[in-house]
Amino acid sequence: MDFLSWYDWLTPTNPMASIFFGLIFTVIVGVTVWWDTRKMRSAFVAALTGILVTVGGVAILNAIGFYA
Repeated sequence: MDFLSWYDWLTPTNPMASIFFGLIFTVIVGVTVWWDTRKMRSAFVAALTGILVTVGGVAILNAIGFYA
């Protein structure tokens, strides 16, 4: 099993690829929120929410056998 494939940005093929791209998206959202509001707390809440959704989504998809 490879860590990343060229098409993982469309549909991740393993949990690590999902977490990788989820965290990249979370960083982009966190920076965008900070840039728009200039409040570190808002950026932290957005980033924390993104991390929790990413990890939770990967856990659910892994539990139902999406990556198998």
